[in-house]
Amino acid sequence: MSRVISKKFFDRATVTVAEELLGKTICRRLKSGKILRARITETEAYDGFEDRASHAHKGVTTRNVVMFGPPGRSYVTLCYGVHCLFNVTTREKGYPAAVLIRGLHGVDGPGRTTKYLQIDRSQNDQLLNRVNGLWLEDDGIGPEQGSVIALPRIGVEYAGTNWSKKPWRFNWSAN
Repeated sequence: MSRVISKKFFDRATVTVAEELLGKTICRRLKSGKILRARITETEAYDGFEDRASHAHKGVTTRNVVMFGPPGRSYVTLCYGVHCLFNVTTREKGYPAAVLIRGLHGVDGPGRTTKYLQIDRSQNDQLLNRVNGLWLEDDGIGPEQGSVIALPRIGVEYAGTNWSKKPWRFNWSAN
């Protein structure tokens, strides 16, 4: 049986949350009432003021203010003016951190993820719960020991080698 993941799950170290989100299910209720569900297979962590690959590296802006909020909220950004990307905030209020959902079972890439789940900027800065129509569930299915690969993050070369090469992208090939 599935249970909704609470805010407490996200109020922890960002890299830990990123890895432990693998196997969890994103649920999205559409206006029609239909619920889409998809299992997370790839994530990427962005953690703190020092992380030069993070949107929050240079401080609070209109774009990134959600990252500084409480844990367990949606942070939906627009990439290259084309693709929405779905992140989940982590850690305590005031500390900028989030996990990008990069892939789902059968869906590769963060832009395709949001397109599949029909997530757009209107879901930005929402508490992840059933009431708001976007939430995560845990049904106990997840990666077996040793089946997760930690890799460098993608598309953040501008952050310099120390930050772009951090193994903060987690991949699990669910069968």
